[in-house]
Amino acid sequence: AWGLYDMIGNVWEWCRDRYGIYPEGAVTDPTGATSGSVRVHRGGSWFNSASLCRSASRFGNEPGYRVNDLGFRLALSSVP
Repeated sequence: AWGLYDMIGNVWEWCRDRYGIYPEGAVTDPTGATSGSVRVHRGGSWFNSASLCRSASRFGNEPGYRVNDLGFRLALSSVP
């Protein structure tokens, strides 16, 4: 389902979401907390077990946190 851009398991990816407790029950595309400085990273990396290499795996750290298996994905939105 991820197609050409399937990078799950390559490196953890920083996300725009703030880290926090999700609401109760099923939620599609939850965004996490509305305030706070800790940001989410998702997806697992080459350094982790297979069970963490999925988009539902998430952890949080301050934006200045740096390790060799954490990166980001570039995205381009269409220009009218």
